[in-house]
Formats: sequence, structure tokens, C-alpha cells
Amino acid sequence: MFFRKGFLLKRAFPFILLFFFILIQYLLYESNFWGWVQKNTLLFLLLQIDLLILLFLLYLLFRYLFSIFWEIRAKRVSKSLKYKLMAVYFLSITFPALILILGSFFFLKKGLDYWFEEYSSIQLATHLLREEDHFKKEEADLLMKAYKIRDEYISQVETIRSKDLRERYRYFLNLDSIEIYTLQGELFKKTYSSEITSKPGIPPSLIEDLLKTKKPQVQLHQVNSSLLLRVFILVNDLRGNFYILSVGKVVDPQFLRAPHEERESLHKQITYFVILSFLIVLFLVLFLGVWVGNKLGKRLTEPIQGLILATQKISQRDYSLEDITWQGSQEDELATLIKSFKQMAQEIKRYEETLRKYNEYLGGVLNALPVGILILKENTEPFFLNQTLKNWLSSMGYENPALFVERLALKDYLQSLDLSQGFYKVFTLKEKDRDLSFGITFMNLELPEERLFLMILENLEEKKTLERLSLWREVAVKIAHEIKNPLTPIKLSIERLKRRLYEELPPDKKDLLEKTVTVVNTYIEELRKLAQDFYYLSQRPLFERREFDLLKNLEEVLELYKLAYPEVAIEVYTEAKEGESFMIKGDFFQMKRVWINLLDNSLKAMDYKGKIEIWFSSTPKEVRVIYQDHGPGLDEEVSEAFNKGNLEELQKLGTGLLIIKGMVELNGGKIEIEKNFKEGARFYLTFPKPQA
Repeated sequence: MFFRKGFLLKRAFPFILLFFFILIQYLLYESNFWGWVQKNTLLFLLLQIDLLILLFLLYLLFRYLFSIFWEIRAKRVSKSLKYKLMAVYFLSITFPALILILGSFFFLKKGLDYWFEEYSSIQLATHLLREEDHFKKEEADLLMKAYKIRDEYISQVETIRSKDLRERYRYFLNLDSIEIYTLQGELFKKTYSSEITSKPGIPPSLIEDLLKTKKPQVQLHQVNSSLLLRVFILVNDLRGNFYILSVGKVVDPQFLRAPHEERESLHKQITYFVILSFLIVLFLVLFLGVWVGNKLGKRLTEPIQGLILATQKISQRDYSLEDITWQGSQEDELATLIKSFKQMAQEIKRYEETLRKYNEYLGGVLNALPVGILILKENTEPFFLNQTLKNWLSSMGYENPALFVERLALKDYLQSLDLSQGFYKVFTLKEKDRDLSFGITFMNLELPEERLFLMILENLEEKKTLERLSLWREVAVKIAHEIKNPLTPIKLSIERLKRRLYEELPPDKKDLLEKTVTVVNTYIEELRKLAQDFYYLSQRPLFERREFDLLKNLEEVLELYKLAYPEVAIEVYTEAKEGESFMIKGDFFQMKRVWINLLDNSLKAMDYKGKIEIWFSSTPKEVRVIYQDHGPGLDEEVSEAFNKGNLEELQKLGTGLLIIKGMVELNGGKIEIEKNFKEGARFYLTFPKPQA
């Protein structure tokens, strides 16, 4: 434990007291011993105490934060790591802070709501009774005044005048409005006080109720920020004309707002108390979180600093990370992080080794190309050139490729080109009384950190030679056909002649006939093979990529082998889920050459008898094939050279395995030999399925 004995209890004692203080507040609110006046006084006192506690917590929090920053700075931890650690501290305490705040909100609000509802219900009931009595008195007073106007004035005159209503009744009866409406709701006469700035009007529904019941009607109408209380009665003048008399009085708004303002004031006071309580809990949790987080963070600093140093070593290609250790639990997150970091370093080391091999392989491929490859930096300094170009330049006397670049004036030329889509141009150089023509394809290589120029150079003199050679190949194809076509009839004629003469000749002549026919057939086969080789050697190898069924591709090859070698058992097994196929994308005829080479090697190894087994399986992403014969097998050196793709070793062993590996990889697949297989030779082939 990183806490000293008694340290935790000493630090936790003030917080235990604070917890009991909050608990006492809750119990006081829950108790019925205090009245609302006493509770209000107590609430004010507790607010002051809570404010002092909040200020004290703020002091502790900022003091502790300052000490954390000072300690991190003294230990020379990077500035970015310092801020990241602080961010982790605050994020790690956010969720417990929210939980504690919600918990405190629950019990505080429960007690405060209970007290506030009790107080509000009493005040509201009292005020409602007062309002009801007040309105009843006002209604009765207005009704008496309406009857007085009706009896003393309206029923005694033939013509009603607004001036009489204003001077004789509105002023002396202390009214705010006197209105006389026709039975259709039209305003006939009126007089208003200054508090009424607009005509209130009379609702049609009120007219209908008044005419139907013949009883006085009462209405409250909003006038600006006040309420206008009006009483409506039916009246008639001396001539017998019926009207609706309305008298009104503006109700004092302060009387209505007083209890609401009192409740709002009390509600604000309670809200302040709840907010302060929440802030106390929040800052308490923040302080505890930062304090505990700092203690735990001290244990994180050392291994993280070690990881920083390790990344610096890796950037210098030093992968020895034995000095990074962790003294804590071997199953916690830091131990897992360090272990994963070491594994990552090993993977990077392995990846760099693989990348180096791929670069060597790519360099070998580029060197084997019949065209020249030249890669220039942005300042036209040569970055890479393949062996073909080196040989060309050496034959022309350019030992330094920079001189060749300068001779072609490529620097000025590249600056004026737009290489976003590539460009082709023919250059002619006069060297040693002869013209050298080059066709150069310019391309742009955008790398993450630099820009390079790729140039593919064709020696047009050699190209012309190749064109002439291509013409000779076409002639060779025709010659191969001319040689091959008569061989079959010749062979059939020899066999027919043999059968006809064999029965007629004496025994001593039969032996001579047999030997003669055998010799002729042998040379016929030699001529056939020569014509076939002539034909294939004259063809230009093309790679046509299309989708096809790998199993059907094999079955077409096996049909010939099963007829030609009946003593060899060739078994094919398939395993695939419903709806899955063995479709791949590649060259159909090149894959046949793979099977032919595999089968020919197996037949020679098994002396043309025995058993060959082939397993096909399919997954959603790839097709897998296991090819196995029961011959003497392959040496471990051969298997290792084949799996590593060591071209030099494979060339020493013959072209068969080299062709197999090359053709499989050209078709996008992978092939490996199982090492130390005791029952023959076993090959594992995998091909990606075409994407939809």
C-alpha cells in the first residue's frame, strides 16, 4: 500500500464530520418538531455554514492542485504528460461526482420539498379563502351599485346620457367602468376611468346566459396588468327599451401577487441552499478525486517515463527493451500495457525485416526488367536505377548517372511538366558517331515525406530488334504448324505398313521391320516435341486475369492424367458450406501449368505409380487447397528455400518449383511446403476470392 499507517484516517476525519453535518441537516428537515418559521431561520443559518464549508473546500482543492503541479514539475515529467495526467484525474472523478450529486439531490430535495409543500399548502389555503371573501364582497357591492343606477336613473329617464352616468354615478360610487349595451351586444353608452385604456366588450355567451336566466352575471377581464371585475344586469328605460347595464371595478393587483411573491422568494432561498449543497458535494468529490488520483498517478509516472524513453529507442531502431519493468501486479493495466508495448516493438522489428526482404525482392524484380528504371529526387538527384539501366549507361560511357540526367536536361524539363497523369517523350542523343533513341515515360511518385519522379526508359534500338524478333516468332508459329500437321498421317501410315508386312515377312525380316518402325516413331515423336517446343517458345507470355472455378480448372487437367497414368490413384476431396464456391481471379491457363508441374513432379518422384490426394476447402474470403503425394518427399533445405522465396536456391534445384511458386503468386495466391512431412510432399495453397 502506498498510504502510510494512520494517514488515511487522519485525512478522512474532516470528511466524516462533513458527512454527519449533512446527515443532521436531512434529519432536521424530516422532523415535524420545528414549525415553518423556525425552519426558515434554521435554513438561513445553515446556508451561511454551507458557504463557509464551500470556501474551505475550494481552498483545499486549489492548494492540492498547486502541489500536484509542483511535484510533477520537480520530477521532470514532460509538460504534455502533466496536463494529460490532470485530465485523467478529472475525468476519472466525473462519474462518481455525478453519482454523489444525484444521491445528495435525492435526500435534500425530499426533505426540502416536504417542508416547502407543507408551508405552501397552509399559505395557499389561507390566501384562497381571503381571495374568495374579497371577490364576494366586491361582487355584492357592484351589484348594489348597479341596482341603484337602474332604479334611480335608467328606469326614470327617456334618454340615457354618458355625462349623467359619469358625473352622477361613476365619480360618486367609486366605479372604474359603467357601460350600457344593446341586447345585440353593441356598446350604447360608456364611461371609464383612466386605468381602462381599451373597451372590454361583452362576450356573446354572457349575453345569452343573461337573457336566458334573467340573473346577474359576473366576469373578470384582463386590463393591462390588472383585473377588471364587472357585473351585468338587465335594465329598461322609461320608454320600455331594454339594455344591459355593466358596472366594473379594477381589482388591486398587489393583493393577488402578494402570496405568489412570497412563495417565489422562499423558493429562491431554498434553491440557493440546494445549489450550495450540491457545490459542497461536488468540490468535496473533486478534492478527494484529485488527492487519490495524485497518489495513484505517482505510480504511473515511472513506467510511463520508461515508455517515453522506449519510444525514443525505437525511433533509433533499437528494439532492446529489457530495461522496461513493472514492479506492481502482473495482471493490471500497466503490466498489460508494457507487455503489449514490447510485443509491438517485436512486431515492428519483424515488420522492418519483412519490409527489407520485400525491398530486396522488389529490387530484384526491377533489376530483372528489360526496361530501364530511374527514380529521381525532387532536385533531380538520382535515387535509384536498376541493373538494366546501369548496363545501358555503362555501354554508353556514363559511369555517373547524374551526368546522364544532366545530358538530357531533365531538371528544366521536369519543372515544366504536369505529371499528374504521366507523360511520354522520345529523346535522341548523339554519342560516338551514332544516334541513341530513348522513349521515356514520366510519372509522379507522391510519398508522405518527399516527392519523387519515376522514369521508365526504353531503348528504342532494342525495341526495333524486338519487333523484328516478334516477326520471326510469327513465322516460327507457322513453321511449327507446318511441321506438326503431317506427323500424324506419317505415323499412321508407318503403323499400317507394319501391320501389312509383318505377317508376310519371314522371322528374320520381322525383327528388322520392328526396329525400323520403332526408330521412325521415335524420330516422329522427337519432331512433334520439337514443333511443340518451337511453338510455345515463340509465344509471348500474357497474363489474362478473369474469374474461374479453381476446382474445374484442376479437373480439366486431371482428365488427361487419369487416362495416361491408370496406375496412379488421384483423389480429390471438397469441403464447402452451402452457397460457397471455389471461384478465384487469375489466369486460367497459367493455373493449369501449376497443376501440370505439381503432377509431373509427383509422378516422377513416385515412379509413375501410387496415390495423389488433393483437398479443396472454401471460406467467405479465400479458397484453400492441400496437395499431397506419397513419394519420398522433399529435403528440409528445399522446403525452407521454397517457403522463404529464395530465388537463387530454387534456381539451383531446377525450374519446376520456381515456376510453381511464381505462377501461384502471379495469380494472387500463396504456396508453402510442410516441413519434415514423412509421408511424401505436401503443399498448402491459398487464393483470395474475388470481391463483389
